[in-house]
Amino acid sequence: MDPAQLANAVTERVTIPVLGGVENWKEQLKFMLQTLSKQPGYLRTRWGPWTEDQQKLELITGWVSPDACEKWRRSKDFAEAMARFAPVLDGEPAAYLLRFKPYAPHAVINSPIVETLSFEDCRESENRMREVVERASRMPGCNGVASGYSLCPPSSSSGDSIGRTFVAAIGWTGLEASRAADKSAYTGGMKTEVHHVNFNFPVKGFGGL
Repeated sequence: MDPAQLANAVTERVTIPVLGGVENWKEQLKFMLQTLSKQPGYLRTRWGPWTEDQQKLELITGWVSPDACEKWRRSKDFAEAMARFAPVLDGEPAAYLLRFKPYAPHAVINSPIVETLSFEDCRESENRMREVVERASRMPGCNGVASGYSLCPPSSSSGDSIGRTFVAAIGWTGLEASRAADKSAYTGGMKTEVHHVNFNFPVKGFGGL
């Protein structure tokens, strides 16, 4: 990937609540992934269900800029993809942009299981939060860590005056390695929402998506 593309790259994190099993929603998801891949400024998408709740799908999509993502969300393609999804949704999808550092490293995203930590309404400095979550990288079975803050709302002039969401993605060799790790060591005792995602979730006919 051209390093110049990554200078302003952002990650869109989307959680989609779905009804039923894979057969119930796979065609809708396949259409969305195919449509996404044709958008200007699109980099890549990884997706998978939460281990803790198979009715939640997590999509991690890279864009060359926040503007590219915004254009997608305002497009007719997006409207059509969501209209197709509507019958199998179990609520409104949640989405926000964040800037991972380093940018979505393969060692993390391609891991057998990815642990996501979400520190909501966080007011700590980014360097402080990164120092805390990167302690996980020293634990057995950890393949790497990427982290970053959600972007400021457009109406906000500064990220220092409001709490944002700090997200860490931690790659593990397996679910057991994550569960065996000392969570308090890399959460700093702070309240966090934790989920595990298999971004290599196998679905027949999804090759290359």
